[in-house]
Amino acid sequence: MKHARCCVHRVIRLTDIWRDDAPGERRAAVVENGNIVEIHIQRDALWALGECGAGRIDRKTPSGAYVVADDGSTLLQRGKTNALEGARVMFEVTREAISEPGRTKPPEIVLRDSARHPLIDKDALWDARLASLGQSAINASIAERFDVAIAGQSQLGDVTISFQRTKAGLVFDIDGIGDPFAINMVAATEIARLLRLYQVGAMVLIDFASMVSKAQRTQIAEAFDAASVLDLRSFERTAINGYGMMQVVRARPRPSVLDQLFGTRIAALSDETQAYWLLRAVAQSSGFGARTVTTRPEVATLLQSERWATWRAQAVRLAGADMQVVADEKAAGYGHVHVAQS
Repeated sequence: MKHARCCVHRVIRLTDIWRDDAPGERRAAVVENGNIVEIHIQRDALWALGECGAGRIDRKTPSGAYVVADDGSTLLQRGKTNALEGARVMFEVTREAISEPGRTKPPEIVLRDSARHPLIDKDALWDARLASLGQSAINASIAERFDVAIAGQSQLGDVTISFQRTKAGLVFDIDGIGDPFAINMVAATEIARLLRLYQVGAMVLIDFASMVSKAQRTQIAEAFDAASVLDLRSFERTAINGYGMMQVVRARPRPSVLDQLFGTRIAALSDETQAYWLLRAVAQSSGFGARTVTTRPEVATLLQSERWATWRAQAVRLAGADMQVVADEKAAGYGHVHVAQS
Protein backbone atom coordinates (compact mmCIF):
# COMPACT_ATOMS: atom_id res chain seq x y z
CA MET A 1 0.00 0.00 0.00
CA LYS A 2 1.45 3.33 -1.04
CA HIS A 3 0.74 6.71 0.47
CA ALA A 4 -0.50 9.22 -2.08
CA ARG A 5 2.21 11.68 -2.93
CA CYS A 6 1.68 15.35 -2.15
CA CYS A 7 2.18 17.72 -5.06
CA VAL A 8 1.99 21.50 -5.10
CA HIS A 9 0.66 23.31 -8.16
CA ARG A 10 0.32 27.03 -8.69
CA VAL A 11 -3.33 27.00 -9.79
CA ILE A 12 -5.70 29.91 -9.37
CA ARG A 13 -9.10 28.60 -8.27
CA LEU A 14 -12.23 30.65 -7.83
CA THR A 15 -14.10 28.84 -5.06
CA ASP A 16 -17.70 29.28 -3.92
CA ILE A 17 -19.83 27.41 -1.41
CA TRP A 18 -23.41 26.65 -2.41
CA ARG A 19 -25.90 25.93 0.36
CA ASP A 20 -29.12 24.01 -0.31
CA ASP A 21 -30.95 23.38 2.99
CA ALA A 22 -34.40 21.84 3.43
CA PRO A 23 -36.39 20.34 6.34
CA GLY A 24 -34.28 17.62 7.95
CA GLU A 25 -31.58 17.64 5.29
CA ARG A 26 -28.78 20.14 4.73
CA ARG A 27 -26.70 20.14 1.57
CA ALA A 28 -23.65 22.09 0.51
CA ALA A 29 -21.33 22.06 -2.47
CA VAL A 30 -17.79 23.27 -3.03
CA VAL A 31 -17.72 24.97 -6.44
CA GLU A 32 -14.42 25.65 -8.19
CA ASN A 33 -14.42 27.74 -11.36
CA GLY A 34 -18.12 27.06 -11.80
CA ASN A 35 -17.91 23.27 -11.33
CA ILE A 36 -19.20 21.39 -8.28
CA VAL A 37 -16.28 19.37 -6.91
CA GLU A 38 -17.60 18.28 -3.49
CA ILE A 39 -21.06 17.57 -2.08
CA HIS A 40 -21.69 17.51 1.67
CA ILE A 41 -24.89 16.35 3.38
CA GLN A 42 -26.01 16.42 7.02
CA ARG A 43 -29.28 14.76 8.02
CA ASP A 44 -30.90 15.82 11.26
CA ALA A 45 -32.32 12.38 12.07
CA LEU A 46 -28.78 11.13 12.68
CA TRP A 47 -26.03 11.94 15.15
CA ALA A 48 -23.49 14.31 13.59
CA LEU A 49 -19.71 14.15 13.94
CA GLY A 50 -18.74 16.19 17.01
CA GLU A 51 -22.26 16.23 18.49
CA CYS A 52 -22.57 15.60 22.23
CA GLY A 53 -25.34 13.75 24.04
CA ALA A 54 -26.31 11.67 27.03
CA GLY A 55 -27.52 8.12 27.58
CA ARG A 56 -26.97 4.94 29.55
CA ILE A 57 -24.57 2.02 29.21
CA ASP A 58 -26.79 -0.72 27.80
CA ARG A 59 -24.30 -3.54 27.36
CA LYS A 60 -20.57 -3.88 27.91
CA THR A 61 -18.35 -5.99 25.65
CA PRO A 62 -14.69 -7.05 25.95
CA SER A 63 -13.73 -4.23 23.58
CA GLY A 64 -16.17 -1.48 24.56
CA ALA A 65 -19.82 -0.82 25.27
CA TYR A 66 -23.13 -0.05 23.61
CA VAL A 67 -24.82 3.13 24.79
CA VAL A 68 -28.52 3.86 24.37
CA ALA A 69 -28.94 7.61 23.96
CA ASP A 70 -31.85 9.60 25.36
CA ASP A 71 -33.47 9.58 21.90
CA GLY A 72 -33.49 5.76 21.90
CA SER A 73 -30.69 5.29 19.36
CA THR A 74 -27.77 2.91 19.97
CA LEU A 75 -24.15 4.07 19.76
CA LEU A 76 -20.86 2.19 20.06
CA GLN A 77 -18.11 3.16 22.48
CA ARG A 78 -14.81 1.47 21.59
CA GLY A 79 -12.30 0.77 24.34
CA LYS A 80 -12.73 -0.31 27.92
CA THR A 81 -14.64 1.84 30.37
CA ASN A 82 -15.03 1.76 34.15
CA ALA A 83 -18.70 2.76 33.91
CA LEU A 84 -21.13 0.03 34.93
CA GLU A 85 -24.02 -1.23 32.84
CA GLY A 86 -26.99 1.04 33.46
CA ALA A 87 -24.78 4.00 34.38
CA ARG A 88 -25.66 7.37 32.89
CA VAL A 89 -22.89 8.80 30.68
CA MET A 90 -22.11 11.77 28.47
CA PHE A 91 -20.55 11.22 25.07
CA GLU A 92 -19.24 12.84 21.90
CA VAL A 93 -19.68 11.36 18.41
CA THR A 94 -16.37 10.51 16.71
CA ARG A 95 -17.80 8.75 13.64
CA GLU A 96 -21.27 9.03 12.20
CA ALA A 97 -23.54 6.05 11.48
CA ILE A 98 -22.57 4.34 8.21
CA SER A 99 -25.19 2.56 6.10
CA GLU A 100 -23.95 -0.23 3.84
CA PRO A 101 -25.85 -2.75 1.71
CA GLY A 102 -27.81 -4.87 4.17
CA ARG A 103 -26.67 -3.21 7.40
CA THR A 104 -26.04 0.04 9.26
CA LYS A 105 -22.99 0.51 11.47
CA PRO A 106 -23.91 2.50 14.58
CA PRO A 107 -22.25 5.84 15.37
CA GLU A 108 -19.02 5.59 17.35
CA ILE A 109 -18.46 7.72 20.43
CA VAL A 110 -16.05 8.53 23.21
CA LEU A 111 -17.27 9.02 26.75
CA ARG A 112 -16.81 12.42 28.36
CA ASP A 113 -16.73 13.34 32.03
CA SER A 114 -19.18 16.09 31.27
CA ALA A 115 -20.90 17.51 28.21
CA ARG A 116 -19.37 20.39 26.33
CA HIS A 117 -20.48 23.75 27.64
CA PRO A 118 -22.36 25.00 25.83
CA LEU A 119 -23.50 21.92 23.89
CA ILE A 120 -22.87 22.17 20.16
CA ASP A 121 -26.12 21.58 18.28
CA LYS A 122 -26.61 20.44 14.70
CA ASP A 123 -27.00 24.02 13.44
CA ALA A 124 -23.65 25.03 14.88
CA LEU A 125 -21.95 21.86 13.62
CA TRP A 126 -23.24 22.47 10.10
CA ASP A 127 -22.16 26.11 10.18
CA ALA A 128 -18.70 25.04 11.36
CA ARG A 129 -18.50 22.43 8.61
CA LEU A 130 -19.38 25.03 6.00
CA ALA A 131 -16.86 27.46 7.44
CA SER A 132 -14.14 24.80 7.10
CA LEU A 133 -14.91 24.52 3.38
CA GLY A 134 -14.22 28.15 2.59
CA GLN A 135 -15.92 31.49 2.27
CA SER A 136 -19.52 32.37 3.09
CA ALA A 137 -22.14 30.15 1.45
CA ILE A 138 -24.75 31.30 -1.06
CA ASN A 139 -28.08 29.58 -1.60
CA ALA A 140 -28.22 27.46 -4.76
CA SER A 141 -29.68 24.09 -5.79
CA ILE A 142 -27.37 21.13 -6.35
CA ALA A 143 -30.06 18.51 -7.05
CA GLU A 144 -28.89 17.76 -10.59
CA ARG A 145 -25.52 16.54 -9.32
CA PHE A 146 -27.11 13.34 -7.95
CA ASP A 147 -27.92 11.99 -11.43
CA VAL A 148 -24.63 10.12 -11.91
CA ALA A 149 -24.81 8.73 -8.37
CA ILE A 150 -28.33 7.40 -8.92
CA ALA A 151 -27.41 5.93 -12.33
CA GLY A 152 -24.22 4.35 -10.96
CA GLN A 153 -22.46 5.24 -14.16
CA SER A 154 -20.40 8.02 -15.71
CA GLN A 155 -20.02 8.19 -19.49
CA LEU A 156 -17.09 10.08 -21.00
CA GLY A 157 -17.04 9.63 -24.76
CA ASP A 158 -16.48 5.92 -25.44
CA VAL A 159 -15.38 5.26 -21.83
CA THR A 160 -17.98 3.89 -19.40
CA ILE A 161 -17.23 3.99 -15.67
CA SER A 162 -19.72 1.96 -13.63
CA PHE A 163 -19.74 1.77 -9.84
CA GLN A 164 -21.67 -0.04 -7.14
CA ARG A 165 -21.65 -0.19 -3.35
CA THR A 166 -20.96 -3.53 -1.66
CA LYS A 167 -20.46 -4.51 1.97
CA ALA A 168 -16.73 -4.53 1.30
CA GLY A 169 -16.66 -1.08 -0.31
CA LEU A 170 -17.23 0.78 -3.56
CA VAL A 171 -16.33 -1.11 -6.75
CA PHE A 172 -15.54 0.57 -10.08
CA ASP A 173 -15.54 -1.18 -13.46
CA ILE A 174 -14.17 0.41 -16.63
CA ASP A 175 -15.22 -0.38 -20.18
CA GLY A 176 -14.33 1.28 -23.46
CA ILE A 177 -13.34 0.93 -27.06
CA GLY A 178 -9.76 1.33 -28.19
CA ASP A 179 -6.41 1.57 -26.45
CA PRO A 180 -6.60 0.31 -22.81
CA PHE A 181 -4.01 2.87 -21.68
CA ALA A 182 -6.05 5.79 -23.09
CA ILE A 183 -9.25 4.34 -21.59
CA ASN A 184 -7.62 3.96 -18.17
CA MET A 185 -6.16 7.47 -18.25
CA VAL A 186 -9.67 8.90 -18.69
CA ALA A 187 -11.06 6.58 -16.01
CA ALA A 188 -8.35 7.34 -13.42
CA THR A 189 -9.06 11.07 -13.58
CA GLU A 190 -12.84 10.61 -13.52
CA ILE A 191 -12.80 8.16 -10.60
CA ALA A 192 -10.67 10.56 -8.55
CA ARG A 193 -13.22 13.27 -9.35
CA LEU A 194 -16.17 11.07 -8.30
CA LEU A 195 -14.51 10.04 -5.03
CA ARG A 196 -14.07 13.67 -4.08
CA LEU A 197 -17.47 14.75 -5.40
CA TYR A 198 -19.39 12.16 -3.38
CA GLN A 199 -17.01 12.21 -0.37
CA VAL A 200 -16.40 8.48 -0.56
CA GLY A 201 -14.55 6.79 2.30
CA ALA A 202 -13.35 3.30 3.29
CA MET A 203 -12.29 0.74 0.67
CA VAL A 204 -12.50 1.43 -3.07
CA LEU A 205 -11.68 -1.27 -5.63
CA ILE A 206 -10.96 -0.20 -9.22
CA ASP A 207 -10.95 -2.71 -12.09
CA PHE A 208 -9.01 -0.98 -14.87
CA ALA A 209 -8.80 -2.32 -18.41
CA SER A 210 -5.94 -4.82 -18.45
CA MET A 211 -2.52 -3.51 -19.54
CA VAL A 212 0.56 -5.64 -20.14
CA SER A 213 3.08 -2.85 -19.54
CA LYS A 214 4.04 -2.25 -15.90
CA ALA A 215 5.25 1.23 -16.86
CA GLN A 216 1.80 2.09 -18.20
CA ARG A 217 0.15 0.77 -15.03
CA THR A 218 2.44 3.03 -13.00
CA GLN A 219 1.50 6.02 -15.16
CA ILE A 220 -2.21 5.36 -14.60
CA ALA A 221 -1.73 5.13 -10.83
CA GLU A 222 0.25 8.37 -10.85
CA ALA A 223 -2.47 10.04 -12.93
CA PHE A 224 -4.96 9.02 -10.21
CA ASP A 225 -2.69 10.61 -7.58
CA ALA A 226 -2.38 13.82 -9.61
CA ALA A 227 -6.16 14.06 -10.04
CA SER A 228 -6.57 13.59 -6.26
CA VAL A 229 -4.20 16.39 -5.20
CA LEU A 230 -6.97 18.86 -4.34
CA ASP A 231 -8.98 16.24 -2.41
CA LEU A 232 -8.25 16.89 1.27
CA ARG A 233 -9.38 13.43 2.39
CA SER A 234 -6.37 11.24 3.19
CA PHE A 235 -5.96 7.96 1.31
CA GLU A 236 -3.57 5.15 0.52
CA ARG A 237 -3.51 2.93 -2.56
CA THR A 238 -1.86 -0.15 -3.94
CA ALA A 239 -0.11 -0.38 -7.28
CA ILE A 240 -2.18 -1.61 -10.23
CA ASN A 241 -1.55 -5.34 -10.57
CA GLY A 242 -1.27 -7.33 -13.76
CA TYR A 243 -5.03 -7.94 -13.80
CA GLY A 244 -5.77 -4.21 -13.72
CA MET A 245 -6.90 -4.08 -10.07
CA MET A 246 -6.06 -1.19 -7.72
CA GLN A 247 -7.25 -0.82 -4.14
CA VAL A 248 -7.72 2.59 -2.52
CA VAL A 249 -8.42 3.09 1.18
CA ARG A 250 -9.81 6.48 2.21
CA ALA A 251 -10.65 8.04 5.58
CA ARG A 252 -14.33 7.63 6.53
CA PRO A 253 -15.49 9.86 9.41
CA ARG A 254 -18.92 10.27 7.81
CA PRO A 255 -21.12 8.39 5.35
CA SER A 256 -20.57 9.23 1.71
CA VAL A 257 -23.26 10.84 -0.44
CA LEU A 258 -23.86 7.36 -1.90
CA ASP A 259 -24.32 5.89 1.60
CA GLN A 260 -26.84 8.60 2.41
CA LEU A 261 -28.78 8.27 -0.84
CA PHE A 262 -29.14 4.48 -0.79
CA GLY A 263 -28.88 3.51 2.88
CA THR A 264 -28.91 -0.28 3.23
CA ARG A 265 -29.96 -0.77 -0.40
CA ILE A 266 -27.59 -1.26 -3.31
CA ALA A 267 -29.01 0.81 -6.17
CA ALA A 268 -32.36 2.14 -4.98
CA LEU A 269 -33.06 5.27 -2.95
CA SER A 270 -33.70 4.52 0.72
CA ASP A 271 -37.07 5.30 2.32
CA GLU A 272 -35.36 8.05 4.31
CA THR A 273 -33.97 9.69 1.17
CA GLN A 274 -37.39 9.57 -0.50
CA ALA A 275 -39.02 11.14 2.58
CA TYR A 276 -36.42 13.91 2.80
CA TRP A 277 -36.80 14.72 -0.90
CA LEU A 278 -40.59 14.85 -0.68
CA LEU A 279 -40.39 17.29 2.25
CA ARG A 280 -37.91 19.32 0.21
CA ALA A 281 -40.42 19.38 -2.67
CA VAL A 282 -43.16 20.56 -0.31
CA ALA A 283 -40.97 23.30 1.17
CA GLN A 284 -39.97 24.56 -2.29
CA SER A 285 -43.41 24.29 -3.91
CA SER A 286 -45.36 27.39 -4.88
CA GLY A 287 -49.09 28.15 -4.76
CA PHE A 288 -51.65 28.77 -2.03
CA GLY A 289 -53.50 25.43 -1.88
CA ALA A 290 -52.83 22.52 0.48
CA ARG A 291 -50.02 20.14 -0.45
CA THR A 292 -50.81 16.45 -0.90
CA VAL A 293 -47.83 14.11 -0.76
CA THR A 294 -48.53 10.77 -2.44
CA THR A 295 -45.92 8.07 -1.88
CA ARG A 296 -45.40 4.40 -1.08
CA PRO A 297 -46.78 3.17 2.29
CA GLU A 298 -43.31 2.70 3.83
CA VAL A 299 -42.33 6.28 3.04
CA ALA A 300 -45.75 7.60 4.09
CA THR A 301 -45.37 5.89 7.48
CA LEU A 302 -41.98 7.52 7.95
CA LEU A 303 -43.29 10.98 7.01
CA GLN A 304 -46.22 10.65 9.42
CA SER A 305 -44.13 9.39 12.34
CA GLU A 306 -43.67 11.39 15.51
CA ARG A 307 -39.91 11.51 14.94
CA TRP A 308 -40.47 13.46 11.71
CA ALA A 309 -43.02 15.90 13.17
CA THR A 310 -40.51 18.76 13.42
CA TRP A 311 -39.51 18.49 9.76
CA ARG A 312 -43.13 18.21 8.63
CA ALA A 313 -43.84 21.43 10.51
CA GLN A 314 -40.84 23.13 8.88
CA ALA A 315 -42.03 22.09 5.40
CA VAL A 316 -45.53 23.41 6.09
CA ARG A 317 -44.13 26.71 7.36
CA LEU A 318 -41.89 27.16 4.33
CA ALA A 319 -44.68 26.25 1.91
CA GLY A 320 -47.17 28.47 3.70
CA ALA A 321 -49.86 25.80 3.37
CA ASP A 322 -51.10 22.63 5.07
CA MET A 323 -49.79 19.21 4.06
CA GLN A 324 -51.33 15.77 4.03
CA VAL A 325 -49.68 12.43 3.25
CA VAL A 326 -51.39 9.74 1.17
CA ALA A 327 -50.06 6.17 0.99
CA ASP A 328 -50.33 4.56 -2.44
CA GLU A 329 -48.83 1.15 -3.30
CA LYS A 330 -48.79 2.16 -6.97
CA ALA A 331 -47.04 5.50 -6.49
CA ALA A 332 -44.50 6.05 -9.26
CA GLY A 333 -40.87 6.77 -8.39
CA TYR A 334 -40.62 8.03 -4.85
CA GLY A 335 -43.95 9.86 -5.07
CA HIS A 336 -45.07 13.36 -5.89
CA VAL A 337 -46.42 16.56 -4.36
CA HIS A 338 -49.71 18.01 -5.60
CA VAL A 339 -50.71 21.61 -4.91
CA ALA A 340 -54.49 22.06 -4.62
CA GLN A 341 -56.12 24.86 -6.57
CA SER A 342 -57.39 27.36 -4.01
